[in-house]
Amino acid sequence: MNSDWQKLADLWYRKREVYPAQWADDPDRLHLCVVAGAPYGGPVATVRDEHVFQPVKGSLRTELQIWTSAGRLIQSAPWAHTGLLAMGWSAQETLVCVFESGLVRTFTVMCEPLHVFTVDERIMSEGGAIAAALWPNGIALLTRKFNIFVNTSLTRSEDACQRFADFKVPSAPLSLCVLPPPSEESADVQVIVGTSEGPVLMVDRHSCRDIGLTEGPFMAFALSSSGRLLACLSTKGVFKVLAVSDNLQVLDVANIVDTIKKPKQMVWCGDDCIALYLIAQTPSNSLQHILFVGGPQNDWIPYQYDAPLHLVSECDGCRVLGTNKIEFVQRVPPSVEQVFGIGSVDPPAMLCYALERYESGDVCAQESLRPIKLELPDAVSTCIDAALCEQPPHSSNLLRAASFGRHFLSDTLEPDRHREACKNLRICVELRKSPVEIPITAAQLEKLGIAGLSLRLAQRHFHLLATRICEWTGHSEEKVLYHWACEKIRHSTAYTDEQLCQIILSKFQHCPGIGYAEVARVAAEMVRTVLATSLLNHEPRSHAQVQVLVQLSQEGDEKNREIMLRIALDKAARSWDPDLIHLALSAASGGGICKRGADIQTVARLVKERSFDLQVISDMVTSILSKAEQFDRARMLCDQLDRKRPAAYCALQRIYRQANYEERMKLLRFSKDLFAISDPTATDAEKTSMQFASQACAEEIDLLRAQVSLEDQAAAKHWKGNTRFAGLSLTSTLIRLIEIGEVLEADNLRTQMKVSDKRYWRIKIRGLSNASNFEELNAFATHRTSPIGYELFIDTFLKHGRNDFALALVPQIKGAEQQAQYYLRMGMAEEAQRARSQGQERSGASKLENADINEIELWKMPAPALAAGILESIELVRHGEACRPANLRAPAQSEPGFLTTCPARR
Repeated sequence: MNSDWQKLADLWYRKREVYPAQWADDPDRLHLCVVAGAPYGGPVATVRDEHVFQPVKGSLRTELQIWTSAGRLIQSAPWAHTGLLAMGWSAQETLVCVFESGLVRTFTVMCEPLHVFTVDERIMSEGGAIAAALWPNGIALLTRKFNIFVNTSLTRSEDACQRFADFKVPSAPLSLCVLPPPSEESADVQVIVGTSEGPVLMVDRHSCRDIGLTEGPFMAFALSSSGRLLACLSTKGVFKVLAVSDNLQVLDVANIVDTIKKPKQMVWCGDDCIALYLIAQTPSNSLQHILFVGGPQNDWIPYQYDAPLHLVSECDGCRVLGTNKIEFVQRVPPSVEQVFGIGSVDPPAMLCYALERYESGDVCAQESLRPIKLELPDAVSTCIDAALCEQPPHSSNLLRAASFGRHFLSDTLEPDRHREACKNLRICVELRKSPVEIPITAAQLEKLGIAGLSLRLAQRHFHLLATRICEWTGHSEEKVLYHWACEKIRHSTAYTDEQLCQIILSKFQHCPGIGYAEVARVAAEMVRTVLATSLLNHEPRSHAQVQVLVQLSQEGDEKNREIMLRIALDKAARSWDPDLIHLALSAASGGGICKRGADIQTVARLVKERSFDLQVISDMVTSILSKAEQFDRARMLCDQLDRKRPAAYCALQRIYRQANYEERMKLLRFSKDLFAISDPTATDAEKTSMQFASQACAEEIDLLRAQVSLEDQAAAKHWKGNTRFAGLSLTSTLIRLIEIGEVLEADNLRTQMKVSDKRYWRIKIRGLSNASNFEELNAFATHRTSPIGYELFIDTFLKHGRNDFALALVPQIKGAEQQAQYYLRMGMAEEAQRARSQGQERSGASKLENADINEIELWKMPAPALAAGILESIELVRHGEACRPANLRAPAQSEPGFLTTCPARR
């Protein structure tokens, strides 16, 4: 088995045949066509190369052809496009074709067109593209003016397209290489540009810098499948490996003799070494195709071929597509080397030898296990690893050896790992068989995952196999069923909608919780409305139902449109999701409720049919229209729904957008009448609110009429200052009149609008303060007693630094503590202390004045209590702190407890 191994430095490499090529009938296929191979044992796409002379063979029609890895044709389609610049496969195994005009076309593995878009219109204005670099999720294009455009999506451009920073070079670069972003959602892409002058540039959206790579110019770059290593090949035959994550630090340097032409291909063989495909001319003028594998320590393994090749990089090796056979080059895994290495006596090899002796009937087979008894667990694990890297029958033998070794272990060793290895190997073996012909390895399967594999099988129409694999491995088969149902709808034209619905339901019923919206969307695209609506009845997600129903409403006649919209609004209303309701209403209005020409009649008709949800939905539509300042349409909708109060509010909102007095007056009268109309559906609170709103509209009419009259007077009498009153509130109008000195007009307006004294005094203080008319404000404060107190006057004077006016009003404040605070604000500490003392004196005197003596009849008091009260009064009078209460009445002599003398009277 190890006879085909070759040493590269201190590592072993091997090349194994995978399939005999089924396209061997056309030996020039790989030479005459543009070829693109998909990873993970994926398909191979070919299309005629416009830049190569084509001999006429058979039909002259150009075709896009997609093959299996064994060279069996999967599907073909006519190809009428020109200017193909690059071709590759996406992460979802869709074929991506990039053209010189910047146009991008994508196809399924069955040659069905998917997306068509232009990366950027500026590409054509710059003379088109001259080079392209693809990665699994995007495209980078270099124009003839040496500008780079990067598109981070393979389904659209627009927001995904960005122009990178300019870099000044006199001639066209030799090569491009993309360093993909760390995640699919990121747009942090970097492009490596190998200039013909020598420097290697790293370009991104914001900057361009020289990475300092010497011995250039470099004509080829290759990024490893892990994205950690970058290989560079110069025109001088210098080969370098850079670490991407370490600021492109050089890890290894090698030299390839006589490499002066650009290689046909340079790809990574796993993450271990480089596969370099060169075409050399022999002395007999024939072409020699050479594959070099190596790089580390400047050691290379050459493989010679007589026909063209195409290399496909894999995560664990390199697939070599030849004219006659398909091969796989890889590093010999360490586990395989331990088992099958020349003269190996490692524990895994001894375990396999013990199994051979046991199966041959040797009764002494156990003797081979005794020396490795301690290493037996590791030997079993290594045999499992080696089995995952081999093909039958070697993989079966290794698994049997691992199972044999486990019998001699006291504890069961990793049963789950053994079971998973068997599952993965069975899947790989089944996929290699015809007609699937996917030579995927266990390492590739682990990286791709069962979900990715099942989707690739579904795209090739192997739905049953994909479903069985999902069931066997315990993975969800939902995506496989989605794909099957969509393909069934697209291609089953002989079935009726009812029959097709039953077929789909019978398959989907075994997958609980599966959604039907995506399948219904495809049915809508195929103009199968009955099928789409039938499937949507089983969709558990409301938002998916509404979105598809909206899509269905855009197809067919007017009757179908209204039916779909009615169902969509019904589903949206039942979900109570405002976004869904808005979506349904926007569709009913013809694309947007707020757009010009929106169909409000249809919206009103559909909303009116839902009496249960009428208020919520109509309020939402009214709010949307009001925010867009489309008050007339909002009022029209409310009128059609017989909702008088919201209609009046809409009319009222429009008032404040009107500059014309007559229009504003007209709308106020209209709103007043609407509010006055009795609404039988309104509650008592709403009726009270409408009566208040009607009265407020009447008062607003009076105010507007007065404001217009004031503006007329201002114009006639040439009032100074700002004389625009219309549209102001009553308070603002009074303040403005006071500010411009028309206090008499303010008094008249106050009387007309019945403004209370307290409110008007505050307004007048504010107006005089704004006008800095403090003499008038002081006169106003001292003219008569203020109904609102004097605090506001004093605060206003102090705010504007008029302490002289404030000081005269402080004694008018009733509270001693508040007087003291005002004195302190003016810096008068002595007056503040005096005010506090006087307040304490008044407080002490008030104790006697407010005593219960004024309320209680003295003759009813007990003698001791009355005597104590009189003695306290005597003490207060003696110290001058109180005087006799004026209303103190002595009881009659006949009353009990009477004292003949009363000190308080002396």
